[in-house]
Amino acid sequence: MKNSRLSLPVTIIACLLTIGLTAGLSAKDYGYYIHIGQTHWDGFEAPSLEDEIGLPGVSIDYELDTRTKLSLGLGFHLNEQWSFEGLYVSTPEQVVSGNNWVFPPLQPGGDPITLSWNAKIEQQIGVISAIYDVYINENISVFGKGGIAFVKSSSSQHVAVENFPSSFFENIVPNSLTQDEEYRQEFYGAIGFRVARGKASATFTYQYIETPDEPETSLEVGFQWNL
Repeated sequence: MKNSRLSLPVTIIACLLTIGLTAGLSAKDYGYYIHIGQTHWDGFEAPSLEDEIGLPGVSIDYELDTRTKLSLGLGFHLNEQWSFEGLYVSTPEQVVSGNNWVFPPLQPGGDPITLSWNAKIEQQIGVISAIYDVYINENISVFGKGGIAFVKSSSSQHVAVENFPSSFFENIVPNSLTQDEEYRQEFYGAIGFRVARGKASATFTYQYIETPDEPETSLEVGFQWNL
């Protein structure tokens, strides 16, 4: 499993190096550029619950949707070394759910109550960063990024109950993951390399965002076009 995770980045790196060493390339053009990429959050984990549910027979499922997300950006090349960029990307959607929770009837002889609950959590990230390129040769450059990540965390939950209003279960349904919206600023850093040809360039980037718990890391394969 470990080898399969590394095979795609290694293949991409090999292809970019081959292109860079065999093609006639040009330095970064002064002016604006657009950026599009695929960001893979390999280390992103499923959510955790602070609330404890001590009821017998009650289980909770944790899920993540696709770890690969589209990233979009707009930047400006100040010169061959320095650039400034705004980038947008989102993290995988985290889903916590409990289905078919069965509770005893409210009255003797009544029907059992079945409850289903799910909460969704997602983070949208806008990054403003400065980029500095160091040229290995006229074909390839290595770059570093540093800046600020503006993180918006949003969550929502849905409760479906048969035969009884959901408000009755306010003290049973976990609420530690449903904080509506939260905004914070974090440090953003990245390292990578660039292969350029004419107005186009391909980038391979390792990114991290510092968080209160631990850094979130990702790998991005991107394409840039000078306007």
